[in-house]
Amino acid sequence: MPSIATASLQTLGSRWFRVLAGVMSALGIAAAVFLAGPRYAAGPDTPTPRAAPPHNLQALDPWLASQEAAHPGIKPGTAKGIVWAGAPGQRTPWAVVYLHGFSASRLETAPLTDDVAKALGANVFYARLSGHGLPAAAMGDATLQDWLADAREALQIGKQLGDKVLLISCSTGSTLATWLGTHGLDTQVAGHVFLSPNFGPKDPRADLLIGPWGGRIAEAILGPDTGWTPASDAEANAWSTRYPTRSLLPMMAMVQGVRESDLHRFTAPVLVLYSANDRVVEPQQTLAAVARFGSANKQIVPVDYSEAKDQHVLAGTIKAPSATDRMAQTIITWARSLPERAP
Repeated sequence: MPSIATASLQTLGSRWFRVLAGVMSALGIAAAVFLAGPRYAAGPDTPTPRAAPPHNLQALDPWLASQEAAHPGIKPGTAKGIVWAGAPGQRTPWAVVYLHGFSASRLETAPLTDDVAKALGANVFYARLSGHGLPAAAMGDATLQDWLADAREALQIGKQLGDKVLLISCSTGSTLATWLGTHGLDTQVAGHVFLSPNFGPKDPRADLLIGPWGGRIAEAILGPDTGWTPASDAEANAWSTRYPTRSLLPMMAMVQGVRESDLHRFTAPVLVLYSANDRVVEPQQTLAAVARFGSANKQIVPVDYSEAKDQHVLAGTIKAPSATDRMAQTIITWARSLPERAP
């Protein structure tokens, strides 16, 4: 017969087993509840329906002015619009389109794009992504579909402005440019220039934003609004330095959607300028994504000459004035070397 001690140990072991089983069951239920929690619904991978730009080049300026007049409070110099190489309404051999990054504006790398366009004798179209360049709350009203429509509109206008298009994009603007390429919308683009493209933020926790309870977790950590303190009045004007935390959700949904798409469908020539020390986006994500592109002509150029503090916006008067000319010359030389692209 078992001893009293042995029987007690058996009873204690049985009790601990039941307690452990109960804890594991509770953890399993908690995990199931968490994973079943609300996720951000990004919606369809299609642009918001929008009237097409007029085909008459002379009508573009008033049409764009009318579009922007519907958004009072646009910060000085951030409105979407055209910079004509010569007389307004005249088509040029080259057109340059600029897509800015999340929370930024056309001013983020200025005058880089203007310098490139002048060397190419090109008209320029500067986009303004929905919700940007406006009072802070507007960022929270923009959707993924709105930004896709902005990118498509920008390219439509670029195609009207010149025979071939150079599309320059920065950060999340490059995410949008990649979406254009993978959806076959950039056939008239002679080449893409990506500046610090966003295929994943530096902080890996950003992926939690589009996971279960992502929006609520973000607001619990960051509060209803997030941002940073601008270093100058120029930076405060060029960026939305304070915006609703919920506006991060469509940005991350777009980044994840593009990163997980069939990137081999991106076949246009592309020049990627990035810093291995980028503190905003993860450079390894950039290299991994571009490696999957189907482009026969892709050049990846590390930038080690920019004085930008965050090593993200690598050129421009505001962040890195001394790097601007060198970067412009790199882009100009590359653009001039591009062959005609088959339709």
